[in-house]
Amino acid sequence: MAGKQKEINWDMIELYMKAGCNQTNIAKSLHINRDTLHDRVKQRYGKEYSEVSAAFACEGEMLIEAQQMQKAMKGYWPALLWLGKIRCGQKEPENMQMIPPHEDSLALRHENMILKSQLEKLLNANKSETE
Repeated sequence: MAGKQKEINWDMIELYMKAGCNQTNIAKSLHINRDTLHDRVKQRYGKEYSEVSAAFACEGEMLIEAQQMQKAMKGYWPALLWLGKIRCGQKEPENMQMIPPHEDSLALRHENMILKSQLEKLLNANKSETE
């Protein structure tokens, strides 16, 4: 004689699947056997657990992306930056990532100092010869 089936909170199971939780942990949280969860999901949805969980996990990822897009469109710059890089392939030019700020100016100053030093040496050498 079969006992009464344990009541399952399907909203919670769907949320766990959307979050990407694995079958074993979902079953443990419900205090049921993994195989029982598998069978009950197949009963409810008419598909294998793996197919159902994959569909809910995909939905969860889409919800995350939709939230990111909403934040980005409201001007939240970290979300805009991330979506620009990931979705649009935007990136800083490689040479920009490696060059410190004001590098061009510093290089010119350094070259100027070297030239001044060389000029001073030449002038001093020329003075010595004429004395």
